[in-house]
Amino acid sequence: MAPRSGNKKRRKSSKSSAANGGYYYNDSSVAPPPAIYLDDDMDNIKFMGFTLPGPVSTLLRSLGGVPGQLASLTPMKIIVYGSLAAVLLAPLVDSTIRQSMSLLRGDGSKGAEENNGIIGDALPHVTNDGKFHGRYPNSLLTLFYPFTLFRDVVLDQPVEPTDVPFFWHAHVSDELAVKAVLTKCYEADLVELNSVEDIEKAKRFNLVSTLVSQDRIGEGSLNKEYYNGQRSKPLVITSPHIREAAELFSQENSGRMFSFYRHPIDYDVHPNLKKKLPPEAGANNFMTRLLSNVHTGPLGFKELGIAKQVIRQTTLAGSRDLMAESLFRFGKYFGWVPAGGKGLNVTAVQDDELAVKCIEEMLEGVPGERYADHNSKEWAVFYKANKLDCQLYEIARSTWRAQIQTIIPLTLQKTRAEKEER
Repeated sequence: MAPRSGNKKRRKSSKSSAANGGYYYNDSSVAPPPAIYLDDDMDNIKFMGFTLPGPVSTLLRSLGGVPGQLASLTPMKIIVYGSLAAVLLAPLVDSTIRQSMSLLRGDGSKGAEENNGIIGDALPHVTNDGKFHGRYPNSLLTLFYPFTLFRDVVLDQPVEPTDVPFFWHAHVSDELAVKAVLTKCYEADLVELNSVEDIEKAKRFNLVSTLVSQDRIGEGSLNKEYYNGQRSKPLVITSPHIREAAELFSQENSGRMFSFYRHPIDYDVHPNLKKKLPPEAGANNFMTRLLSNVHTGPLGFKELGIAKQVIRQTTLAGSRDLMAESLFRFGKYFGWVPAGGKGLNVTAVQDDELAVKCIEEMLEGVPGERYADHNSKEWAVFYKANKLDCQLYEIARSTWRAQIQTIIPLTLQKTRAEKEER
């Protein structure tokens, strides 16, 4: 075979080219490599007088080149092809994301129900066992249920006609005084569920749904003559069993809870609460254990946090030594017209005077809080055993003070809501 012409010259050029760090093809019939692979500066980065190596060329050199048709790619082609691919794939990616979110939330379809057991368009929603997730994501359901069935007394304003007032009375003397005010001053109808058996019976007979059908709850319970959603002769469900009674409520008819919190030294625990708990449950931190549903063993910040959440978020907090003022605040929050009141805008002052006078008369002689000597040995022993409940009491007191600003009359709640809708 005859030697190729110019072979020596090409070898010399190859040596020279190699010395200069370049590349040389011995066969002149083969096209030179693309510009992206050569020692050019087409994709170099220039900044403040400095030239930085181009990222594309640097990457290709580190890989030892690119095979086949990829070698013809330039930075401009990469940008164009990448943009085109993004446009074409965007609908597919969007559809995939939407389907994933739909499965997480539950889209009400049979497939979603079978896959994750969730029914409903989005949070809040209800699981197949009827448990309402309320304001919390799925991961917190077991931690805060059934308190998710109560409204957030501050954020969920105004009070809706479908909401159900619920008086939780953990202490006997609070129960007697408050019920006397409700029936005498506001002519309230009380549904008293003092035992767990009473609550179970109410569940079997769908108590709340029955009350709705009888127009005792909902739009049918309103008197159109009253100003801005006020009502007279309200219906109130009462019980010492907060966790069991909470399950009476639903997404359509949430509970609105009000209660009074005492210092541990003043506890007057309802006897029916003691019956359902183990004997050792009342030895220390009774209220923290009741709200967290941890009746034996040690308590920690988790249990205290659950109890604090119940007070801060789901309770109209009443103070024992300010019971009259607390009950008047509750009545204004729910929009209850006192006995003998007119429920009109022009009679608001007179209605308030009637309510205050009646409440003070009914609470006359009701004892207030007791005080302990915090320097005594007895107090030191008591505080060590009930430290979490003492902290819980302070939280209740601070909540009462905060609600001076946040728990406002129903008429004002509705006025503000109407302005926001405009």
